[in-house]
Amino acid sequence: MEIKQHIKGVLLAIVSATLILFIISFFVGSEIRVSKSYVINTSPDSVYSYIKSPKNFKTIVSGTEEFQIELLKNNEGVQYEGFDLNLHTFKYRSFDNILGLELTYVREGEAQAVFKYKISPRENASILEYEKIWRIGSNPLVKIFSLSMDEDIEEGMKNDVVKLKNALE
Repeated sequence: MEIKQHIKGVLLAIVSATLILFIISFFVGSEIRVSKSYVINTSPDSVYSYIKSPKNFKTIVSGTEEFQIELLKNNEGVQYEGFDLNLHTFKYRSFDNILGLELTYVREGEAQAVFKYKISPRENASILEYEKIWRIGSNPLVKIFSLSMDEDIEEGMKNDVVKLKNALE
């Protein structure tokens, strides 16, 4: 085989792979959205008043136990310095009329994710509707590698709810 043919073949393969990558990325969204519902054996008002307080942040978001959390002014949220030495902020937005909470995760000044909680009454328990929305951006490589992240996010959500149940029940 001649060197020119080999170079042509390699270039054709690179162009084809790049083209395929970009075509696939058009069909993959720029966010990952995972929704689950969980039963908590506590009254809806108790669950809501507990989760809407930033003081209880470490017991509703797993993976934050080791950090020194600082409360933002007027109970607007929490901040901490992560292992990566960046400032991580969770801004709280509560909705008393529907017993809902929205946490916006901000890292390096940019919104990275939104965690949504809604509590509904059911007999002697509460139904917690929990949704995580992670923004992954428009980078085609990141989109392709994020296709299997929903399972990891779901596992994190289970850990969050277990921590919350242990704190409430």
